[in-house]
Amino acid sequence: MMHRMAASFVTATLLFVVNAVAQSAPQLPQVSIALPADVPSEKVWVQYVLYGPFGAHGGDRPRKHLSQLIEISAAVDGQHADQMKVFVWAPGCSIETFDIAIEESSDVHESFFCSPLSNITLAGRIKDGHIHGKRAAEVQVNYLAGWACGFFGFVDCRVPQISLGVANPDGQGVFEIDVPDFSADPIFSNGGNEFQLILREVKTWNPIAFLEPELETLQTPGRALKIVPSYPPNLVFIARKVN
Repeated sequence: MMHRMAASFVTATLLFVVNAVAQSAPQLPQVSIALPADVPSEKVWVQYVLYGPFGAHGGDRPRKHLSQLIEISAAVDGQHADQMKVFVWAPGCSIETFDIAIEESSDVHESFFCSPLSNITLAGRIKDGHIHGKRAAEVQVNYLAGWACGFFGFVDCRVPQISLGVANPDGQGVFEIDVPDFSADPIFSNGGNEFQLILREVKTWNPIAFLEPELETLQTPGRALKIVPSYPPNLVFIARKVN
């Protein structure tokens, strides 16, 4: 009987301590960004950086299927952030940026409003279309947001890449894909925008070659594809093998 009473006393004491610690622990802030009901949450792209006593800490945020809410903890290793910078993109929408001041233990609620952005057609031909030999290959198209380094306050950073989709070239290396008209996006004026085209294996996604526009007027300094309001038909690309 005494053993049971002692055990009950210990259990009650432990519960009291746990509850006391939980109540005294500071509530870490969270940032929530609501998406419009007609925006597929699983296709939304998010990149963020937190700033605080820990320095700068960034990443992307996986979207929850069938959830119209992006939720990001505004803390790193138990230390709350003072500021968060985020940019959000969804297919059919312009990029939207957020610069959020964060107060300790206060959640922040924002909304992403989709400003419509139309698509343009990119029709190309790989000059060395035989480069992949007998391997099934596809063209991966990425948007490189070079402006994001400056937006996040970094002199240099790993440039965020947004995957826009893939195209399947035929036997002659001809392919076609619709891409967002980022030239009409307000963020375009910040500079550092370009499309990167990669020829890769279908099954393994291993890169085979980078595709560079043969037309020099459409080349960026890094020999990627410039973003313009429209492209000439049958744009020729040169395949530069991956080392």
